[in-house]
Amino acid sequence: MQEAPATLPLKKEPVATAPPTTTLDDPSLYINRELSWLEFNQRVLDQALDDAHPLLERLKFLAIVGSNLDEFFMVRVATLLRNERAGTGAVSSNGMTVVQQLTAIRRRATKMLNDQAACWNDVLRPALAERGIVFLEPDEYTDEIRRALASYFRSEIYPLLTPLAFDPGHPFPLISNRSKNFAVVVRQGRRTKFARVKVPALLPRFVPVPRQSHRHNARHTFAFLEDVMRINLGELFPGVPVAGAHLFRVIRDSDMEVPDAADDLLETVDRTLKQLRHGPPSLLQVEAAMPKRVLDILSENFEIKDDVVMRTANRMDFADWMALHKLPLPQLKDTVNLR
Repeated sequence: MQEAPATLPLKKEPVATAPPTTTLDDPSLYINRELSWLEFNQRVLDQALDDAHPLLERLKFLAIVGSNLDEFFMVRVATLLRNERAGTGAVSSNGMTVVQQLTAIRRRATKMLNDQAACWNDVLRPALAERGIVFLEPDEYTDEIRRALASYFRSEIYPLLTPLAFDPGHPFPLISNRSKNFAVVVRQGRRTKFARVKVPALLPRFVPVPRQSHRHNARHTFAFLEDVMRINLGELFPGVPVAGAHLFRVIRDSDMEVPDAADDLLETVDRTLKQLRHGPPSLLQVEAAMPKRVLDILSENFEIKDDVVMRTANRMDFADWMALHKLPLPQLKDTVNLR
């Protein structure tokens, strides 16, 4: 008896499934606006590292990064801090809370500030030295240079300085936005007192050293203004020992909002600008070596928390480096086609 042929199993048709629906409310579709801006600024810093550009043009990019970061903290970070204080509970389009954004911004901005300083210290500064443009640290000053800078301090810097004490008997002075200042610690007997000395914005950040003091046949030699001030601050406090001078810099909330229904626009803008002078700090940069007691006094008077403070072992305010582009060295700049 012949066996019946085996029957093949029926092939199952695939069941059609609906594609997953994606809505524009999905946070995974978006990049955080503030972090994206920082990545844009990173691309500017990359230009400062690119040796395809002339050297002084790379300094311009370095300065632009510093100026951009200042504006970022003055407006964008300041707005987030304002929302945090108001407890708005706002969430960004990519699903981050205000606190999460501030934490991520602090971490990324800190790295950018360190990378910016490394670009200066490890790349641009040595390259400038090879071309005869030298920047001195205080431990490199000769006796001749110290005398020349002391003379410059007395004639150009000293007349612009006004030490302001701050203690229970003296109100904390107004610290202007983007200003660099020294918190000076002086001792009178057993008592410790504090004063603020502002670094004059009218003076060049880079102090020329006299030509006869140049080393290694350098064509241009500079000292930093804050270093010249620090080593000569004792002249502001005759007879009183200066126990320390600690540099700090403040960035304030400068986001101006003008109501649409303002009756007098000019008056409203004028009033708002005056208020901005007292805007809450969105960043307090201090030297890494600043003692905790001095930092605590600053934080208390600025009424800020630790998350607004950044310590740094590097130079502050790289926006000032833009002035170096004016050096009369056309071979280190972009050529301009005048045709």
